[in-house]
Amino acid sequence: MGDPAKPLFQDETVALTEDGKKIEEKINDTHTDELILTLCGFIGTDIHGVSLMLEEILTNTFNYEVKIIRLSEIIKEYSEPAKSIIKGSISEFNYVEKLIEGGNELRKKYDKNILASLSIQKMSFDRITEKTQKGSKSFNTRRICYIIDSIKNTDELELFKLVYRDIHYSIGIFSPIDERINNLKGRTMSEPEISQLIDKDSGEELKHGQKVRDTFIKSDYFLRIESVVNNAVKEKLERFLNLIFGSKVITPTIEETAMYHAASAANNSACLSRQVGAALTDSNGEILSIGWNDVPKFGGGLYKSNIIDLDSQDHRCWNMGSKGCWNDDEKDLMANELVNILISEKIVDESKRDLLFLKIRNSKIKSLVEFSRAIHAEMHAIITASQTAGKRVNGGNLYITTYPCHNCARHIIVAGIRKVYYIEPYKKSLTTKLHKDAITENESISDKVVILMYDGVSPIRYMDLFKMTSESRKLSTGKKRNYNLKEVTPKSTLSLEAIPVLESKVVEHLEKKGLRI
Repeated sequence: MGDPAKPLFQDETVALTEDGKKIEEKINDTHTDELILTLCGFIGTDIHGVSLMLEEILTNTFNYEVKIIRLSEIIKEYSEPAKSIIKGSISEFNYVEKLIEGGNELRKKYDKNILASLSIQKMSFDRITEKTQKGSKSFNTRRICYIIDSIKNTDELELFKLVYRDIHYSIGIFSPIDERINNLKGRTMSEPEISQLIDKDSGEELKHGQKVRDTFIKSDYFLRIESVVNNAVKEKLERFLNLIFGSKVITPTIEETAMYHAASAANNSACLSRQVGAALTDSNGEILSIGWNDVPKFGGGLYKSNIIDLDSQDHRCWNMGSKGCWNDDEKDLMANELVNILISEKIVDESKRDLLFLKIRNSKIKSLVEFSRAIHAEMHAIITASQTAGKRVNGGNLYITTYPCHNCARHIIVAGIRKVYYIEPYKKSLTTKLHKDAITENESISDKVVILMYDGVSPIRYMDLFKMTSESRKLSTGKKRNYNLKEVTPKSTLSLEAIPVLESKVVEHLEKKGLRI
């Protein structure tokens, strides 16, 4: 018989490399402390103030080098309409308008994510320059944070996520509309000019335009600013950064937990239009119920799916009649009826039938929600809580993934709910118009239901930001672990074997378009 087989490794339970390190350690050594923060907010919000506050905290508390990349400067560098503008040489309205038009022109000419691509090119250039200057053979970890001020398009956001993965965090910054209007007035703009810029900022009428609303709702963290960037805002940003680093024991707020439950509930919905979730708490913040939008069934509750469910047992919309949305079907019937009346009365010629139908169908009829078979998420939560918790509903708070519609608003009022928190705006809602006597968006008013933009960690990042890693809170001795904030490493990192390769793909794509630094 031959010699006994030798173990593959010095220790059969641990794989060591030539320098005596575990393979896990070797891989971890390639990871970087870098952070990428993208900011998104509606026009009139003090986004620049937030970027400067982040710079201050990261520099002074966490010992980071911070570089702020302003997309407005990139627009002025690469867009023909914006190249010649000089701040102060034209009115503030014309200056902002030219920047918006310049950004739209770049997206139309190249790609919808072009501003993100050009930002990534700048970061890649920094990385390569530093490597060359140091004479290094490989890229080294850098304690640096890039703040992108500010993105306006979902394609921009998705590219940052694709390249930088878990070291990228997006912050959605929100101020109430009255506050934003006042801020713009302070920049010597008239009310018609402000209204025009707010419409352009949305960009929803252009395929290549800004999509602030759609981009904002995908944020990892939501920051509500009632007036100016102050100490209260600083505390919120410090808390968020400590969650990123895992450097303090931080648990979710009542609002964060409730909104997480609301977002989770939304996944139950089989509505063909949108998934909405809600969570209702009592005055102490205890969750009483959750709800989602779906079709009610006989005996109470909503239709639900399970492993043995058959179509014959499920009478939601796609299994009933039209196989589509009943609300849309009814709006089509209404539009066709109006078309037939106008043609039969010879008000409009038959040859205009198709065009007339489109015009009517895209009028305010498009916003009608009355004909849906589904109960709305907030109504589902209110009814369920009323059945199980009774009087505790009165004085409670409601958390909804989408701004409440005017149909649900009346029920929110009668239920005695005091505050409503939401993430996604809902343009069709007439809530404050129809119920201005009982509903407000002004947090300082105490004798009305207050509707507020949600503030805190996004439900999509709830688990990874609040879940503690092994031994992150205490030492083997049982004592609480204390971190040196100037050296602490982010909970999520990315290998430098990957980042430069991904960045080079973006740079190569830009160079083919003739865009290079």
